[in-house]
Amino acid sequence: MKRHLFMLGLLFAVPTFAGSTTTTQDASQGARRPPPFERKSPVQVLIDHRQDLGLTDAQAASLTKIQTALDAKNAPVKQSLEALRPPAPPDRGTQQGTPSAQDQAAHEQARGLFEQLRTNDMAAYQEAEQVLTDAQKTQARTLLESERRSHGPGHGGRGGPPRGE
Repeated sequence: MKRHLFMLGLLFAVPTFAGSTTTTQDASQGARRPPPFERKSPVQVLIDHRQDLGLTDAQAASLTKIQTALDAKNAPVKQSLEALRPPAPPDRGTQQGTPSAQDQAAHEQARGLFEQLRTNDMAAYQEAEQVLTDAQKTQARTLLESERRSHGPGHGGRGGPPRGE
């Protein structure tokens, strides 16, 4: 059970809040990437793969109810994260040095908010698993793992492209 929860925690890991989520190319065009907290929840992924999982109408309705409750619970947390999100810098390459105390405090606050989102997502997924059959649970874990891999760690994260690319 502990291994299952550990793997589940890894599965839903959200990238840490970075000072900026724009790429150099995006910054030069004035566009911003969506924040990492806008990714689909694991419950929403299950709903999106309703046919693949062979969900019954009752199961789909239960998952939708869980997702609605999760959205309501996460809404104020996401608003707080968006408020902490800094404006896109004109050129990321020109910013050098150490972050200010205010930047560090915002980073720590964001880290706590991301942890809250992770906790909410895991709790909702555990509730959602209670609705699924054993075969559906196995298939759901596979779907979620492939979804996680398709997003990767994010730009500049571990395994991400080097700076300047």
